[in-house]
Amino acid sequence: MKQRFEEFRRACPDVDEGFLKEHLSRLGNRYFSSFGDEDLYSHLTGLSRLASQHPVEVQLQARRDGSVDCTILSFDYPSEFSIITGILAGMGFSIHSGEVFTYKPAPLIPSGPHTKKKSATRSASQDHLARRRIIDHFSGVLDTALSFPNWADECRNNMETIIGLLERGEDGSVKEAKQKVNEMVVERLANFHKGSEPVLYPVQIEIENEGEAFTRLKVVSEDTPAFLYALSNALSLHDILIENVKIRTIRGRVEDRLDLVDSRGQRILDPEVLDRIKLSVLLTKQFTYFLGRAPDPYTALSRFEHLVGNLLRPPSRGKWLQLLTNPHNLQDLARLLGASDFLWEDFIRLQYESLLPMFQPHLEGHQFSEPAATLQERLDNALEGIHSLEEQKRTLNEFKDLEIYLIDLDHILHPGTDFSQLAERLTQLAEIVVCKASELVYNNLVLKYGRPRTIAGLEAQFAILGLGKLGGAALGYASDIELLTVYNDNGRTDGEKTIENAEFFSYLVRETARIIEAKREGIFQVDLRLRPHGSAGPLA
Repeated sequence: MKQRFEEFRRACPDVDEGFLKEHLSRLGNRYFSSFGDEDLYSHLTGLSRLASQHPVEVQLQARRDGSVDCTILSFDYPSEFSIITGILAGMGFSIHSGEVFTYKPAPLIPSGPHTKKKSATRSASQDHLARRRIIDHFSGVLDTALSFPNWADECRNNMETIIGLLERGEDGSVKEAKQKVNEMVVERLANFHKGSEPVLYPVQIEIENEGEAFTRLKVVSEDTPAFLYALSNALSLHDILIENVKIRTIRGRVEDRLDLVDSRGQRILDPEVLDRIKLSVLLTKQFTYFLGRAPDPYTALSRFEHLVGNLLRPPSRGKWLQLLTNPHNLQDLARLLGASDFLWEDFIRLQYESLLPMFQPHLEGHQFSEPAATLQERLDNALEGIHSLEEQKRTLNEFKDLEIYLIDLDHILHPGTDFSQLAERLTQLAEIVVCKASELVYNNLVLKYGRPRTIAGLEAQFAILGLGKLGGAALGYASDIELLTVYNDNGRTDGEKTIENAEFFSYLVRETARIIEAKREGIFQVDLRLRPHGSAGPLA
């Protein structure tokens, strides 16, 4: 340490010796081995200049390959990492690699009757030395119309203004800082996804808790805009502090490694808290990708913390099950993001390998879907008292979509389940839904045209046959419902306004297909093309 002290003192003669000692003692070996001597001396000099009126220094360097090095030197504040990454994201700086270092906490100064007066006379100086400082170093590329010098000036001004609000430490100034960053991020995201369709990506999450003074979180996935900003905000909801960060890009995929501690500066060992951290990461990683196409990105980003916070409060067993079984849990967020109402379902389906370990202790063999024998009764109860065909249609499809989701969820969360069980449950659901839809349409047509009669005056009979996977009881989650409708004789309806039976049953098929709405393309979508002569043949 003494040799190192002399080296730094010679290289930085203007730096106060007391501050130099603090600097050397409160940063670990990893920091000093991560940078060359010139960078180390530059960091020390910049950190020594920090003051309440000047709480941040920004060091920028453009490299020959077009990349930019950005180093932020500042006092340490709550939520600061998210503020810094938000400013950079809002200014078009895409981080490809980076490392974040934070001073260790200052040792406590002993107090007592013999030291109180002495401590009081030195408190201002000691407080200044004791303040934790951060070195946030990032490498990346710029997407901006500004020249580099102009961009650098704007970056420094933004950092100075917004970190200055954190230095004031008032609730109002901290809120103002976050609002300014949100506005910057939203303005940047507004044009991010134009012309492209956002998709959900798989995310790998690892948590290490052995042999370190902190909990290490590693996230590997596709890069998503403002992810570090939104994630650090989400972690703060759990009173989680970020001590160190390492970011690197590997063949187009970004690996973020964050060292975390709780509000007491300790490792995070509580399994429930670790599960909520994982879920925070998964949610944030997925949904920040959709922010760019949100009808109101600012509102979506502002409400994201609130929605995540509500979902991730310490759950009882019942709350975990409620979270899982309600596919519209994030419908509000999906609407804000301009994304599908089924975003939550897609999220669970894509990330089940990460979600299953945290949900498994709460499942205990629980089946989310109710027995198939109760389907008809529950559907009848749902439709009871509803007379409008359009309202019946809405209720029928809500029932169908929830049942599909719960049946599929059972299959996902119980990996040992045989596919034939899934196919049987979906086939039973399809049969009941088709029968009920045709019954509703038939009754509605009878009110308009009367009952279809044969030439002999008997009520005409009809049957709806399942073809393809439905006929073979082999439906999967994304299967079509392939149907053929037959009726037994020609004739006319017996109402005041009569029509031919062929027309009546053609209406029946067309309206039944309309009533059964596909959740999306190819999922329980009625397909009539397997009927004789295909699209060129009669509907019935």
